[in-house]
Amino acid sequence: MSFKERMYLRSFQEISKILASTLAVDEVLDQIVRQITEVMNLKGATIRLVNPRTNTLELVAAVGLSEKYLKKGQVDLDKSIAEALSGRPVAIFDATTDSRLQYPEHAKEEGIATMVAIPMVSKGKVIGVMRLVSGEPREFTMEEVDFACAVAELGAQAISNAKMYEARIKELNLLKGLLEISKAVNSALDVKKVLHLLVKTATTALDIKAAAVRLLDEKRQMMELVASYGLSDRYIKKGPVGTDKSITEAMMGKAVSIYDVGQDPRATYPKEAEEEGIKSILSVPINLKGKVIGVMRIYSSEPRDFSDDEITFISSLAEHAALAMENARLYQKLKGEYEELMGDLYRFTGFTRGI
Repeated sequence: MSFKERMYLRSFQEISKILASTLAVDEVLDQIVRQITEVMNLKGATIRLVNPRTNTLELVAAVGLSEKYLKKGQVDLDKSIAEALSGRPVAIFDATTDSRLQYPEHAKEEGIATMVAIPMVSKGKVIGVMRLVSGEPREFTMEEVDFACAVAELGAQAISNAKMYEARIKELNLLKGLLEISKAVNSALDVKKVLHLLVKTATTALDIKAAAVRLLDEKRQMMELVASYGLSDRYIKKGPVGTDKSITEAMMGKAVSIYDVGQDPRATYPKEAEEEGIKSILSVPINLKGKVIGVMRIYSSEPRDFSDDEITFISSLAEHAALAMENARLYQKLKGEYEELMGDLYRFTGFTRGI
């Protein structure tokens, strides 16, 4: 075994050890770019993951490159990356003149000569690209490319492991949340107390910024805030929300998701949302006996595509909110009937005693 092969093996083993000892994907990816830069004598390396919604690559790990270069602008799926996303490595010998690059002038200023894009594949799907950067013109050997592909595979495995772990933890949190709310609904007749617990549970279980419940005041035809968690008084008092199109759609009986509050015309208060640090909103209807009586909303501080499981969870919480209100209504009705009955009994008893 040559010296270079021993170095590659040692580096691969180091990365494998980290992968086996932690689920912190950032730590693994950071170690990958550092190890591969050192062992392959590179200027630097980056790992970017595909954001399918924006069709861009988001930086998750980098070494050896300046902040100015890394923040040069949004990285679209340029030709070199598009080729890598097809599942094969792509080498660019002259990064300053190759038409496949999006920012050749920035590469020249950064002192980048040669670049290789390595696809990161998870479950047969390319989820990102690892880029190797050389400060001098360089022809990468097949041995070097094979090593880089093996390391990229470890990175993709780390991401897959982390996602599976996060999914299991999220499922557990959702189940715990539903159990807690179910206990509260069955044991408490204080609707406000149950609704406050409901919005708090939604916020913590989904690890989001905030949650709120608004009910329809039919007399005034307004949506009244009855419970909230994680929202400032300034945002709560920003003004009426009756004209918010997402709430209007939710009142028609369907879940409505807004990915970017600042850009979606359905959001009524984009400026206030930005000041509050709100990026995405999910609204689900609260149904009581086939009639929509309000809306439950959750807010995230990062752009977020709410999953089907998350929407189902919030919809379940909305059902519990309706159940809590129905239980309280029935209790008040029974309490009134009981008091009326006892009043009649006392009056009858007093009457018979007077005979």
